[in-house]
Amino acid sequence: MPLSLAPQGQLLKLVSIRGGMGVQKRLTSLGLTPGTEMTIVAQNCDGPLILAVKESRLAIGRGLSHHILVEPQMEGMDVSASHDHKKARFGKHYGRMHGRSGHHHW
Repeated sequence: MPLSLAPQGQLLKLVSIRGGMGVQKRLTSLGLTPGTEMTIVAQNCDGPLILAVKESRLAIGRGLSHHILVEPQMEGMDVSASHDHKKARFGKHYGRMHGRSGHHHW
């Protein structure tokens, strides 16, 4: 999802940057590269997003934030814990939704 649509306070990981070399150079110079974790500290409708990146705060304009693709991260959980959480939440349907049951009902 674009950074511009991400919720405030959620731990995010930068997946990729869409745009030309100018956009990529600008964001790279700010330390925003694939794999970087960040959190949106503040956002208002008209102003820039304030990001917490490592030990710094960055202000990113709305236009630039559309070029940054991120994915939410689950804080303090490993991959197996994440799987167990989803299985508990969706019960027997989790395996079917993710092709783990061997039978496809859809």
